[in-house]
Amino acid sequence: MKWKWVLKTGQLHYTNNHFLSFFGQYNLLHDMRRMNGKTIAWSILSLSIGTGVAFAQEKEDSTANSFSSRPIADGDVMMKRTLWRRVDLKEKQNISMFSKNNEITRYLLDAAKAGLIDAYTNDSCATKIGGGELHKRMVIPNQTAGLSEEEIAAGFGEPVKTDDGWGGKPKPDAAKQTQTADDGWGNTAKKDPKKEEVVEDDGWGPPKKKTTKKGAKDTQVAKTEEAPVVEQPKIDSTFGEVGGIEEEYFPNQLSIIEIKEDWTFDKKRSRLYNDIQSLTIILPSEQTATGLEIPVASFKYKDVERLFRSDPKKYIWYNTHNTAQNKNLADAFDLRLFYGRITKFSNASDEAFLDIYDGQKEALIKSLNYEQELMELEHGLWEY
Repeated sequence: MKWKWVLKTGQLHYTNNHFLSFFGQYNLLHDMRRMNGKTIAWSILSLSIGTGVAFAQEKEDSTANSFSSRPIADGDVMMKRTLWRRVDLKEKQNISMFSKNNEITRYLLDAAKAGLIDAYTNDSCATKIGGGELHKRMVIPNQTAGLSEEEIAAGFGEPVKTDDGWGGKPKPDAAKQTQTADDGWGNTAKKDPKKEEVVEDDGWGPPKKKTTKKGAKDTQVAKTEEAPVVEQPKIDSTFGEVGGIEEEYFPNQLSIIEIKEDWTFDKKRSRLYNDIQSLTIILPSEQTATGLEIPVASFKYKDVERLFRSDPKKYIWYNTHNTAQNKNLADAFDLRLFYGRITKFSNASDEAFLDIYDGQKEALIKSLNYEQELMELEHGLWEY
């Protein structure tokens, strides 16, 4: 009996220890769970606060460039220069952006007229232009007989005046007045009946011309010719108005694009970036009467890139060698699949190479030399 009781006691003791142990472990796990929940809550709160602070610091430190599609923080910019490149779309390297019915100029102008992107007066992209102003810039001049606004303002095309300039009626022309013959005494001279000719119509064709002389046997057929009716020209008081639909330049006639970009070296990534700022469509000199290149409209490249990526299969860079590998125009700009000669760089006088140097030949040579200097400068920024 004693052994059994000890056994039972041991069993009871074992059972109590096991229960206490299990209960202690349950409390420990419960405390850990409570502690983990608080820890997780504090972690989430601190993470959200830290993220907000980091976002605020990032927003405060980096002044976002409104023209750049991939802005770089000002603190990371080690060197920057602004370049203007002239891209002739008829050149062999650029013809893929100017394929038939897929001209980049067509896409830009159609999108601006549809309101998908904004058009500006120049590459500063400060003043927007509407569809009416864009249409005026695209109209072919002197395509009708009407006068321009400048010619009308100069006084051309005014209707013929019917007065003497002082509000009175003009005096009749004496040379055109019918002179009445008189006999010298103030009386009208009598008409000679012998000189008058009587023309009678016999009802059988053209009238016959008869003389009043007696015994005249010959009759002559009067030659009657109907005078053509000439309508007097009507005076148009609306000089200069175009009488038909004004035609615009075709997209394939706008074959020049000017690219404004920032040549930027990012010291954090140790890499050079060509950050395109704006695109400007230019009317070539052979299409203008003055022989000068005229800018039509400018567009922010950030808006243009978003337009191109909205429909990758429509806005294509045509691959002549393999049409299965046609690329999107946005990718073509990122891959630099174009050539544009540098015509201007940022300087204090804001002058282009043609303004600095005499002659196009010397300006072209200096432009190529400047591009080579930029390449050597980028190479010199690296350390081996």
